Amino acid sequence: MLDAMRRHAYSWFTRAVLIFLALILTFWGLGSSFLTQVKPVAEVNGQRILAEQVETQAGQMRERLSRMYGANASTILKNANLRQQALDQLIERQLIADEAHHLGIQISTEALQSRIQSDTVFQQDGQFDFTRYQEILENNNLTPSEYESDQRDSMEEGALRGMIDAGVMVSEGEVKHAFDIGHQKIGLRYAEFPYADFTAKISPSEKDIQDYYAKHSEQFREPERVKIVFIHYEPEAMAANYTPTDKEIKDVYDRYAKTRFSHPEEARAHHILIAVPAGASDADKAKAKAKAQDVLKQAQSGGDFAALASKYSDDPGSRHQGGDLGTFGRGQMVKPFENMVFSMKPGQISFVETQFGFHVIRLDELKPAHSDTIDEARQGIIDELRQDAGKRLVNAALQGDVSAAAGGANLQDLAKKRSMEAVETPFFGADDPNKPADLAREVISPVFAMTPGQVRAVPAQEAPYLIKLLDRKESRIPPLKEIEPQVREALIRTLAEDQAQAAAQKMLAGIKSPADFDASAAANHLIVKSIDPFSATTQNVPGIGPFPEVSELAGLAPSVPAMLERTMRNGGNAYIFELTSRTGPTDEDWQSAKQSFTQQYLYQRRSQAWSQFLDQLKDQASIKIDTEQLGAASSM
Repeated sequence: MLDAMRRHAYSWFTRAVLIFLALILTFWGLGSSFLTQVKPVAEVNGQRILAEQVETQAGQMRERLSRMYGANASTILKNANLRQQALDQLIERQLIADEAHHLGIQISTEALQSRIQSDTVFQQDGQFDFTRYQEILENNNLTPSEYESDQRDSMEEGALRGMIDAGVMVSEGEVKHAFDIGHQKIGLRYAEFPYADFTAKISPSEKDIQDYYAKHSEQFREPERVKIVFIHYEPEAMAANYTPTDKEIKDVYDRYAKTRFSHPEEARAHHILIAVPAGASDADKAKAKAKAQDVLKQAQSGGDFAALASKYSDDPGSRHQGGDLGTFGRGQMVKPFENMVFSMKPGQISFVETQFGFHVIRLDELKPAHSDTIDEARQGIIDELRQDAGKRLVNAALQGDVSAAAGGANLQDLAKKRSMEAVETPFFGADDPNKPADLAREVISPVFAMTPGQVRAVPAQEAPYLIKLLDRKESRIPPLKEIEPQVREALIRTLAEDQAQAAAQKMLAGIKSPADFDASAAANHLIVKSIDPFSATTQNVPGIGPFPEVSELAGLAPSVPAMLERTMRNGGNAYIFELTSRTGPTDEDWQSAKQSFTQQYLYQRRSQAWSQFLDQLKDQASIKIDTEQLGAASSM
């Protein structure tokens, strides 16, 4: 199943042509699929990562996100830099493979075959079906060799991660301390000194403004800005008039009739897990069973299932979703759970024991196995064929337009010829929130690497761009006369913030105990506001916003009530706080949550250990990234 020879078997003539084209395109500064095949996007300890690999990985991530988020996928994808994330994953994969090799971790062919053959998605009537295997991989744009390589990497990572996990142990004392801290609640009272109350009386002189500008001129620096014209080659627009033939539609339907258009029996269910740890005593099992049966009675009596799941479930993956397991088919859950679910009727609530403990299950929906008719599948097939056609048209159009633009053709004329629009932008900075909305994020960095007059094809997640840099304005600090109003406003705010802080410090110095707080606030014409107890771990003070310093100081106060020992700033305003209450969870809270919280805490600690391990591998590795190809400045 290896295809490396076929993939890289270029003739001497082909190699000569590629080198020649690369030299030409390097001279003109134009992006090219030929160039990116020869030049790696990154090197990890000498191992090359090619643009083709990054695009493949990004494409797989895009497909997974599309399936996961459905109609909302476009919004998610628009804000995700998939090429950067894909490269990060490929780098980590190479580092893991290197470390696994260093430690002597090897996955045998037999183990790899066993893993693939045991995957129910590749099985027909409980047996591995090679034809189904090939069809599913083809449907996901994967070759067997690529998939098997991914699986081997995954198994190596699993073995390595198992070694890291085994080294992470937690004591009950450590877990309880984390639980107590995480479930502590604090009540507060506070007085606010808005900086805006001090601005009216501040009138800086010309010299004050000049001095402030001289000391803080860097904060008024304008970023480098560019002006461009671009064409966005969107496949949907290019193929708007393309209509596939009935034969093309039928060919796709026939090819995937037994896979993509065949749907096995599926269930949608909620559950509440009362966990039983491995090695639990009979008494602990009996206690867990009794608790599960009590929850079952509450649910069957009309109790809010989601609320019960949030309160009782030990499944960290579903408890905060009300116990929702989503839709699943046979072979995706452990057997006793699966047997119970597929024997129930929609709306029924039942109970089953598995290796994980006791489950209270509510079946929401049962979808029988079925196959889409060609009429039901038609629109999806048309959309797919139109997208494929659009990509072919984009590639052909872009290649022709790159050559034409390099020869001096106007982008507006090129766009008009293809019934598209060439967009000319105003000047914008790399981090400018008002930069053109039509420009994908990963295009920005390559644009700022261009020189005026240069034309370049730039790839992007959704569709490529043809871009010409029209002009550039270098970063600069404007002279004071251009920005005096802004400098004056910044100086006034700085002085107002300092005065608000000084007023708060003066008032706090006069407060000898919490009993003096109200009288001191009244003397300063301030209103003391109260905040009901809230979780300190949120680091969010209700009514104010993110304010982690408050929770930190409240935790250090020796007693309650107490004035927090210093004033604090937030958003330019100054604050004085009184700690009015500080309560930890009860022993009953701890006993009720002990099992599930321990599992969550251990999982969190192991995840942290794995992340630290990967960071260590990155620190020790030699990693070089071609930021121009990637489209995002990065280095490690």
